[in-house]
Amino acid sequence: MGEEFKNQHIVCQAYLNRFAKKMGKRYIIGTRLKSTNQGVKLFTNSVANVAYIENYYDTCAQSDKKFWEHYLDKQFDVLCGQPLDNIIAKITLCPSDRRVLTESDKELLARIIISQTVRVPAFLDANIERTEDQLKEYKQEFLASLPSVSEKQRSLIEQISFDFDERKNIVLSCVFDEDRFNRFCSVLTQKVWCVFYNGIRDVMPFITSDNPVVITDMKGREETMTSIGLANDRTVILYPLTPSILIGIYSADVFFGELPKYDGHRMTIDDVKFITNVNLMLMRQSYIHSFLPEPLFSMAKQGV
Repeated sequence: MGEEFKNQHIVCQAYLNRFAKKMGKRYIIGTRLKSTNQGVKLFTNSVANVAYIENYYDTCAQSDKKFWEHYLDKQFDVLCGQPLDNIIAKITLCPSDRRVLTESDKELLARIIISQTVRVPAFLDANIERTEDQLKEYKQEFLASLPSVSEKQRSLIEQISFDFDERKNIVLSCVFDEDRFNRFCSVLTQKVWCVFYNGIRDVMPFITSDNPVVITDMKGREETMTSIGLANDRTVILYPLTPSILIGIYSADVFFGELPKYDGHRMTIDDVKFITNVNLMLMRQSYIHSFLPEPLFSMAKQGV
């Protein structure tokens, strides 16, 4: 059982399949390795063999050490299958400038987007590390609140610690707490959702990565969920569903308050600069790999 769930995907395979080409029973995806001292590497691979970290969600703090891997699969990865297919089909078939997303569509997409944001190393590792400092601060505050503490009691309190495994479980338990998670989703659904349909997909498709939710501000400065916050009016969230479709989530106050009239609407775009900027942000924030659909992958291989 442990070996069966060893390769734990930080991005759902069903999601990545939409940026890949089906060849027999496998989905083959154009892959770009994040720039290193040896330069950029481009290669193809099976979706099953990318965007995973061995035993990443394992924790002995649960009776089943694969608990969080199973939880993510049952609660969120399943949404990236037929439910997301249905939304994509509706967007694809809808004429431009028409409202295409319902409130229930937003709720489903919000669950996918939030779960994806908090399951990647950029968020999870940073918050696991932060818990150590938070515990130190909490112990000091707790000791300061007590009227009188013996040296022995103080020593016992100061010795309280959690190992990496326990801190990982604490962070995952916090972010996936049902009430807290639903509040995160509610923040998103109350914003304005733009559906960008790529009119030049055959030349310049949207790419994706192993960290596919872009969090930025109105000036295009890349942020994180922790650094800027979801509710901030400056926060912009960009999430590609396919090489043709990008979800953009904005505050209702931006663009002089004119944006709400486009909430949930499909808008066809052919702005090379906009598409390229989104793709570059996805590349820069990738953990290890970004994924290039055709024909972009072949063009990159040829040095175009």
